[in-house]
Amino acid sequence: MSWFEHFLPEPEGNIQKKKARSTLRWASLFLGELRDGLTMINMQSAFLIVSKGYTEKQAGVLFFVFGMSQFLFQTPAGYLYDYSDNKVTWLSAAALGTTCLTVFTAVFAEDNGGNLNLMIFIKFLQGAITSFIPPGLNSITQGIVGANGMTQQVSVNEMMNHLGTAIIVLIGSLGGGW
Repeated sequence: MSWFEHFLPEPEGNIQKKKARSTLRWASLFLGELRDGLTMINMQSAFLIVSKGYTEKQAGVLFFVFGMSQFLFQTPAGYLYDYSDNKVTWLSAAALGTTCLTVFTAVFAEDNGGNLNLMIFIKFLQGAITSFIPPGLNSITQGIVGANGMTQQVSVNEMMNHLGTAIIVLIGSLGGGW
């Protein structure tokens, strides 16, 4: 019996659903950090301020643009998932796209916000792409557990999201100490 089973009982008798829930837990561990941490909140704001000399105001503008872009695109993303048979493909594309834009930000950000307009555009695109992660994960979750198990599974997904963020922050903190 794994420690996960204390948080979420396994489905009755369906081996495929049992495997799918296990995979869903591990996917949630990594997708939460892609959605929130690496893209803006934990890592990029600190990186831009400390390493690239951005002011708090410049980082705040980027944070605002990223958040508003997510807000604007999340409902259309959910609509797309509702009518798509390619949910995993869309979710994978969103994860890959936001990862590429994270790397792009780190590589192309100029000192002291020299190319702030480009970074604003990148954060707008990244927010739009990142907005596909939560409805994608929830859409796939509902397909696996159904409406009756949705609340419990989403709580496990969120727990794994935050655990993933904590692990990344711990690794970054330990790595920064050396």
